[in-house]
Amino acid sequence: MFAVVGTWSMDADMRQRQAEVLPDLVQGVRQNPGFVRGFWSDDVDDPNVSVTFIVFETVEQAQSFRKAVMANAPTQATVGVERNALRIVEVKADA
Repeated sequence: MFAVVGTWSMDADMRQRQAEVLPDLVQGVRQNPGFVRGFWSDDVDDPNVSVTFIVFETVEQAQSFRKAVMANAPTQATVGVERNALRIVEVKADA
């Protein structure tokens, strides 16, 4: 399995709007080919940072998803979300 791991700067003034769009975002991500599981989280130490971990069956599926996420930056900006990093990692184990 492979995951797309993202770190995001979140505009604190737009947190309500971000919470409103999250369910539709999650539903859209679930529709991607090879989707296994996804996590959307907020950093406890820095509430202006969020971390995502979206798991796919193959590296090609993860790469395709990352490309789409990067292309979606203008839409992300409209709700106060800025990408800091977006990496693909190979999942070695899960529990």
